[in-house]
Amino acid sequence: MSKAVFVIAVVLTMGLSACSGTGNVRPDSASKTSLTSRELDMDKVATVNRWAYNHGHKLIWINYPQKLFVGDVDRGH
Repeated sequence: MSKAVFVIAVVLTMGLSACSGTGNVRPDSASKTSLTSRELDMDKVATVNRWAYNHGHKLIWINYPQKLFVGDVDRGH
C-alpha cells in the first residue's frame, strides 16, 4: 500500500512541477499575437465574448478578428 501511495505522490509532484514552469500567460491573450491594437477588432472580440459568456460558453480565440481597412483586398472573407 505504501508503495502505491509513494508512486502517486511522485506522479503528482512531477505533474505539478511541470505546470509551474509554464508561467501565468493565458493562451488566448492578444499579446501573444502579432496583431497591433490598430488591426485587432476589439469591438467584435468584446461582442462575441459577451455573447458566449451570456450563453454559458467558454471561448478561446485561435485567430483574433482583424479590422478591414480601405485598400485591404487580401483580407476579404
